[in-house]
Amino acid sequence: MITSKLAHYRRRKGLSQEQLAAVSGVSARTIQRIESGKVEAHPATLKMLADSLEVKTEELTIQEQMLPLSETKNEDKVKVIFHVLGLIGLFFPIFNSILPGIFWFLKKDESQTYDLEGKRVVNFQITMSVLFVPLVFLMVYVFSVGFPLVVMVYFYTLSMGVVNIFRAVNKQETHYPFTYQFLK
Repeated sequence: MITSKLAHYRRRKGLSQEQLAAVSGVSARTIQRIESGKVEAHPATLKMLADSLEVKTEELTIQEQMLPLSETKNEDKVKVIFHVLGLIGLFFPIFNSILPGIFWFLKKDESQTYDLEGKRVVNFQITMSVLFVPLVFLMVYVFSVGFPLVVMVYFYTLSMGVVNIFRAVNKQETHYPFTYQFLK
């Protein structure tokens, strides 16, 4: 199966379809339709997308597979590891940020995808940790309020980790809502 060249270059830049739409001025729906092969891009649209991705227009139209299959599979496995490390850390306090942070630090220069994926996980885990600590103190002083909030944050963090592991396994865009961008 030949992947969309647009999707390949977009992922290589570490952009979601929505982010590319914001940068290029082309609607996210148009980008989806071009990537799925439902429409052929207008030359002007193709030029806008190519400029945003910093590639030549011709590179988006060449009819060949861009990455060897083994390289794509390896990249997909590494993306999953980021999310698994964040989840493992939920069972060992503080490691939820440290493990994916170390892995991100080691892998960030290999690929823009690794850099983006690692930042997503680390930012989410740090955000949840920063939220969790005051809630534990609240639980100590006002148990009836603090305990339900601690449980909600814990299960939210757990469920988002599991959801994003499945998204990464299925080669879908991962997303962690309510995350502060500590690493930009």
